[in-house]
Amino acid sequence: MPSSPTTAEPAEALAPCCAPLAGPGISAEEAGATAGLFKALANPTRIRIVNLLANSAQPVCVCEMNAHFALTQPTLSHHLKKLVDAGLLTREQRGTWAYYAVDDDSLGQLADIVRRKEVNGVTDVGEEVRDRYGKAARAVGREKQGAPDPDAGCCGASAGSCCDEGGAGFGNELYSLSEREALPQEAVLASLGCGNPAAVADLREGETVLDLGSGGGIDVLLSATRVGLTGKAYGLDMTNEMLSLALENKRKAGVDNVEFLKGYIEAVPLPTGTVDVIISNCVINLSTDKQAVFEEMHRVLRPGGRIGITDVVASSNLTPQQRAQRGSYFGCIAGALSFDEYERGLQQAGFADVEITSTHEVAEGIFSAVIKAARSG
Repeated sequence: MPSSPTTAEPAEALAPCCAPLAGPGISAEEAGATAGLFKALANPTRIRIVNLLANSAQPVCVCEMNAHFALTQPTLSHHLKKLVDAGLLTREQRGTWAYYAVDDDSLGQLADIVRRKEVNGVTDVGEEVRDRYGKAARAVGREKQGAPDPDAGCCGASAGSCCDEGGAGFGNELYSLSEREALPQEAVLASLGCGNPAAVADLREGETVLDLGSGGGIDVLLSATRVGLTGKAYGLDMTNEMLSLALENKRKAGVDNVEFLKGYIEAVPLPTGTVDVIISNCVINLSTDKQAVFEEMHRVLRPGGRIGITDVVASSNLTPQQRAQRGSYFGCIAGALSFDEYERGLQQAGFADVEITSTHEVAEGIFSAVIKAARSG
């Protein structure tokens, strides 16, 4: 007699070979609409155009793009039209010239397709930072008059903050009364930093300075005054709302030697050897790739250039787990490097004469500090 067939093990009893899939996050209709955006980008020149415009805080004239592309004017216009028709760019006619800008909603739609918004229950840090500082900008802009959103920035109510009960050690109180009175009110209200880097960087007449994570522009505007008309101050920020607020503050302050750039501190949109001094105010601790930040600082500085930044730094005997227990990443604590890590990271990037001086303790073993270093070579 033939033997009886072997009974299969019930499927539910088998151990899964991998984590279950959550399923597609978008519908077939949404995927079809998004495919048109990817199709419009399926050209190296168009990718470069979008990248160029994405790193500009304001619309760019087509007349300024010619220098970046070895193309005839009709060919460049053809690529721009394709991107506008797809909804990736916006076009505005100003007199005889057309001005182009990226459509943030369309780019966000593309990013949402490939971005892992949550991993093991942890929200994407960059998106959370962008959201919090966007709230702060909206609170002090035209939409809402008054102080920053109480849930935004390092002193946010839900941030697991390094600020004490009164917020001492952070914000615009770290600037002198004369500095605050000389600036637009919105620039002062949007200050969410832990120091006054423009004051500690020893800026001199005629220098070019870059502020990493410039926010509403308070440190850029103060730097512009210190370097004078023969110098220049750049501000770099990834948050559209903060860039809009900073441009308005620039207009109100009536300064010409200031330029705000859209981008990331891990990939600065400036050529190598462009600036003399880099400042930053309680921003680097929020980066998830701090070594990339240090290497970019070294790259854009001229030989002999220097940094003068303020940031949150942890005691070297605290483990990352202990830092996280004292506050969240968005409260400027969990992401803070230790004194030893900060010094070692700067040295590995090529900096010399590293000095890290704590100014005050903001939580147990967590300090606001001034960091100075020079670019060797």
